[in-house]
Parts: sequence; C-alpha cells; structure tokens
Amino acid sequence: MNWTRLPGWRYAVAALSADQLLQDRRKYGCQAGGSTRSRTFVQDERVQCQTYSPCIAMTGDIFIDIVAPVKKLPLWDSDVEAESVKMVPGGSALNQGRHLHALGMAVRFVGAVGKDAMGQSLLEQISGQGFPTDTIKMFSNLPSSVCIVLSGPADRAFVSCYSTTDAFTTRDLREQAKLLEGCTHFHLGGYFNMKGLQTHEFTEFVRSCRQRNMTVSLNTQCCAAGHWCGEDNHLAELLENVDLLFVNVSEGEHICAALCADTDHSIHALCKRYPELMVVITQGAHGCTVYRQGMSAIYVPAKQTRVVDATGAGDAFIAGFLSSLLSQPIPKHSDLEHKALVDACMKGHAVASVCLGREGACVEPVRPRDLE
Repeated sequence: MNWTRLPGWRYAVAALSADQLLQDRRKYGCQAGGSTRSRTFVQDERVQCQTYSPCIAMTGDIFIDIVAPVKKLPLWDSDVEAESVKMVPGGSALNQGRHLHALGMAVRFVGAVGKDAMGQSLLEQISGQGFPTDTIKMFSNLPSSVCIVLSGPADRAFVSCYSTTDAFTTRDLREQAKLLEGCTHFHLGGYFNMKGLQTHEFTEFVRSCRQRNMTVSLNTQCCAAGHWCGEDNHLAELLENVDLLFVNVSEGEHICAALCADTDHSIHALCKRYPELMVVITQGAHGCTVYRQGMSAIYVPAKQTRVVDATGAGDAFIAGFLSSLLSQPIPKHSDLEHKALVDACMKGHAVASVCLGREGACVEPVRPRDLE
C-alpha cells in the first residue's frame, strides 16, 4: 500500500450554521449531568465550556542535540563541512512538551537527564524559557542522553547515546504521581527511545491514568533497533489502552507489519485490531491522514513552505494537533468531532511550518504569535 497517495480520502467539512453548532455544543459539551467519558476525547460532560481547562501530563525522551547542518552525509574516511555546530535541547517528548507549553497549554513533564554539565545546561535553558523542570530527574551516575543531528535541507540523520532514556522507568514516573492530579490527558513521546517504559508495569500506569478519566496519546518515533513491537511485544498490549497514536508513514508501515496478520499489513488492519484507537499518520509535505475503525479517513493536505531544517517538524505537528484537539471536550462520532480533527490537523501543519522555517528542532518553541 502506498500511504502517500490518498486522493480518494480527501475530506471536506460541511459548513455548520451557528445555530447548529450552538445546539451541538449544548448537547455534547456543556450540558449539566450526563455520564463521564468513554474511550473518546469527550471529557466529563458536566464540564462547563467557559471553565474547561485541560492539563497535559507528559513523559518521554530528553536528549541534548548536537546539531550540525550539512549538505550531504559524510562517507567513511571523509570529512563534510558544517556551517556551524550547536548544542540545543532535544528529544521528541521534550520538543512536544515545550511547544505545547509555549502554545498556552498547561504541561506537567516528567523525564530525566544526567547530572552533568550538558544536563544542567539543558535545564537552565528550558527553565529560562518558562518551561517547568521541577519534575525532571537528574541521574547522578549517568551521562545525559545525547543525539548528534546531521541536518540536511530536506532530511536528517542521527547518532544517539541512550543512557538516561534507557534508565528511566515507571518507578521514576510513580515518584511524581502527584502530577496527575487535575490532568485531563497523558502523553508519551518517543516510545521506542524509552526501553525502561516498555514493560507491563508501565501499561498498568497508563491504565491508572484512564481510571482517572484521562485520555492517552502516544508518539512512537523510529525504532533504531528494529523491534517494532517493543520489548517483549509490549506495544501490542499498550495500544489497547491508547486513544491516539501518532506515526509517520515509515513508522506506521513497520508497526502494522509487526502487529497485524501476515496477510494484511495495512493501517486498516491495525485499526481493526484496535477499534477504539485513532491513528494520525504524518506524510511530510503531503499532509496527514486520520484513521479509526468505522470512521471515514480524514486527509488534510499541508501548505507548501520553505524548509530551512526538517528536524523536529513532526514533534511540532503533534504539539499543534494536541493543543487544538484538547482545547475543548469533543463528542465522538459527531459533526463536531470531524471538524475538530480537521482543525487539529491544520493547527499541526501550521506549527510544523514554523518549525520547518527555523534551524534546530526546538531551539525556540513555537508560540501563538508565530502563527499569525
């Protein structure tokens, strides 16, 4: 299946009258009484629209990125000149969290760095931008995880040290369990970079989040080791407890091949196996597509933009998408849900576009004024 050619799945949203929108919001999002959420992005129906204030609990990978812009990758026994070399905060989860925070979302982030000069420098930089760091742990016996980023005009390559990302476990999360109080959503970024969270204990932690009426999202990232099921097939059990999965085309193909039947490795097979799971596939310059069992696929194209650095664009998209989708309770299987998903995709594209026009994955997070 060629996932980049989706002309038949382009989705157009029918215009809704103001009266109809108001009626739907009263019916689904602002009505007193009613039941609490099922496995959807409907939070408690008793929440009043004017007071709804989402808070996102997050965990995942933190890296110190050593960024070198190059025109081509070096060969063995050769040298390629870089215009500059910079040390900046990185890691999928941290990038996503910083963008979300800068976009105005309340974020509580748990992660880890080493108690070394690079780890301390990273914390000083992001705290100086206002990002909360009090729940980021410092491992005294480990160096910080580092990612060397060779960044080209349209793509990038990485060389990574996974010291602190491998060492971080569910126990470290539980030490900060108080952060879940008042949160409406839990997000894990960089799943395949977090071996210590690929355990049944972490699955139970995610289930405890769901018992708190929180929705759950997951961004996998690429699996450098090629273990697309996770450690001991962990991803298979984790996805049963996830509402929203973010992958790019390549990641989606690998995950479907690993988790689905031998005869069908399509995204539709994955949705059939996990009927409550919503899958967002990012397709670079081609846009993105949203899938769920029983729902027509929603394709939203991306506008052409000037690319300075492709690093971190996917993280920026996820932050934009979540900041839009989680901004208000949305009823499942309704016109409002479809419109909200299209709006979320468009917000994701807009945030990613700003990121593409800058050097580095998230030297400066995207703020609302950057989208004007």
